[in-house]
Amino acid sequence: MALLLVASSCSDDSSSDSIVIASIEGRELTRGQLDDLLPDGDNTVDTRVATTVSEWLLAQVVEFELEQRGFGPTEKERTESVELVELRGIGRNDTEEELLANSYALSLAAGRWSAEEVETLDEPEPPMYLCSNHILLRDITEAEAALERFNAGEDFAELAIELSTGPSGPNGGDLGCVLEGQFVEPFEEAAFAAASGDVIGPVETAFGFHIIQIESVGPATVENHPTADPVEIAQLMLQARQFQEAGLIGMLEASAIDNFAGDAFVDPSIGTLDPMTLEISVG
Repeated sequence: MALLLVASSCSDDSSSDSIVIASIEGRELTRGQLDDLLPDGDNTVDTRVATTVSEWLLAQVVEFELEQRGFGPTEKERTESVELVELRGIGRNDTEEELLANSYALSLAAGRWSAEEVETLDEPEPPMYLCSNHILLRDITEAEAALERFNAGEDFAELAIELSTGPSGPNGGDLGCVLEGQFVEPFEEAAFAAASGDVIGPVETAFGFHIIQIESVGPATVENHPTADPVEIAQLMLQARQFQEAGLIGMLEASAIDNFAGDAFVDPSIGTLDPMTLEISVG
């Protein structure tokens, strides 16, 4: 989760600094607090100001949502977060120190929620994966001739070394193993429609005509791709799980906005608030 700004309970008594420029569910952000949160000069940059206020609003609704679900920041998390900010000395002023500490506490609470929630998820589907080699030729006549030579019994890698105009030619046409979405569309459509062990083509792309040798194709598992690096396949599954977890935070934020953003207020001097996203447009 991105760094979240949580409201401070303190307020500045000076006339301009105490002006409320954003509020939600009884929490207020004043002009003075906003200035404390922005580096010198950034408080004059419309887009930076709008982004900071938008992040502040999002933090509030996420905290409300977590509290409603029974995962609000605990006193222990708040204490540890204050100590962490003091130890690192990262706050430029009291307001920023307080908001950073609250932010860390909220991140810890969100982590507790997501760690419990992720256990309820099904294992992610393995992404589609392709291990292949190819011979790239300039025109279809050359490509058809290369395919005929392969079908007559010549070795694919040797043909690639002899004939291919692509950079993989000297390596026997080896394209390695990649996730779906890495090749140009005509190549990918043909390759993922084929079966492991197939040699297909000619397939025309903007680069020329391809003869494609499919070593393995399908979901990224060791069983489907016995020649692929098993460590890489394991990493792909880990990334798929991490993507699931990131999606949980996105759903939490969406639910928080839906449930609590109804009475959000932003001073018109900051910009125009979209209550469906809590984003603020300027200009």
